[in-house]
Amino acid sequence: MSRIPAEERRLQFVEAAARVIASEGLQAATTRRIAAEADAPLAALHYCFRSKEELLQDVYHYLSRDYAKSLSPIHDIGAGLPHVIRQHAHRIWDRIRERPHEQVTTFELLLRRFREAPDHEPIARAQNRSMYEGWVTSTARLFHSATQAAGTDAPDNLDLLARLFISGIDGISMQHLADPDDERSRLLIDMLADSLIALLPVPAGAAARQAQSH
Repeated sequence: MSRIPAEERRLQFVEAAARVIASEGLQAATTRRIAAEADAPLAALHYCFRSKEELLQDVYHYLSRDYAKSLSPIHDIGAGLPHVIRQHAHRIWDRIRERPHEQVTTFELLLRRFREAPDHEPIARAQNRSMYEGWVTSTARLFHSATQAAGTDAPDNLDLLARLFISGIDGISMQHLADPDDERSRLLIDMLADSLIALLPVPAGAAARQAQSH
């Protein structure tokens, strides 16, 4: 049997942990249960991760900071920020529909701080903050890249725009998990993109043309 590279094995454990947390809850996600889900020896898990907490930290990163790496590519990023906002919203939604357990795990992890002992609550809160910072940073970076590729100025409120984008995705996904309706949810994704695009400043050239038309 060929030996599995360490990074590939770590990812297997992270993905297995996400599945267990979604289906059985955070408390049930013991290292033994996660190893069984990954169909790997428990010793292999402890070789890859010094503790369950270290494994959970990688799950946080997998679902936030590194999330965009697993999405389908956006074609024609030079088409501008409105195009990228819409494409990014739809590729995230496609991922949520394909792997809904990841969103369930995300919510489980975000609620963790309310279930921890008081002395552990600050750690859980810091992990929540790092999760959102991962989403905001990667989203804002993507949006900024879109403006650069299109040769336009980035909006001054790019960070807030990224946070509003993430808030909308969170809300739509939670509603869909509670009451699934593919058609309604996809319409909501389109409306979210439309709303964000409407908040973008009008490019100088377009603003001048609008003024001349009045």
